[in-house]
Amino acid sequence: MARYELDIPSEPSQLARLRAFVTSFCLAGPVPILDETGIHELELAVNEAATNVMRHAHQGRTDLPIHVEAESDAAQVVIRLRYGGTPFDPTTVAPPTFDGSREGGFGVYFISMCVDQARYSQDKDGRNCLRLVKSRIQPN
Repeated sequence: MARYELDIPSEPSQLARLRAFVTSFCLAGPVPILDETGIHELELAVNEAATNVMRHAHQGRTDLPIHVEAESDAAQVVIRLRYGGTPFDPTTVAPPTFDGSREGGFGVYFISMCVDQARYSQDKDGRNCLRLVKSRIQPN
């Protein structure tokens, strides 16, 4: 089981560093954890999640950190984002429209399309937690 951790400030300039962290984690072992498509999907999901944290939970405040944990086992990759700020209830998000009438509202949709599971909760310290799960490459 592999495990990496990263703390980033809640600044959009940190998103490239976060994506690089995901890629590095997935490619760290002797055999990649995910294939190229899987890595890109996980990067997109984590990028969208962190962007939502920055915009909505942290409301643009750059003094609040985002703690990221990555771990994997034989079956899956799990990325957790832990952060303070406004809690998120995914049941309150309107489904995206694809008719061009809205500029935003696609983050939760993209996340759900890119990972096998996205679960929002609060940890024992009251921090918000988003757990993203992506199934690993299964050998033939």
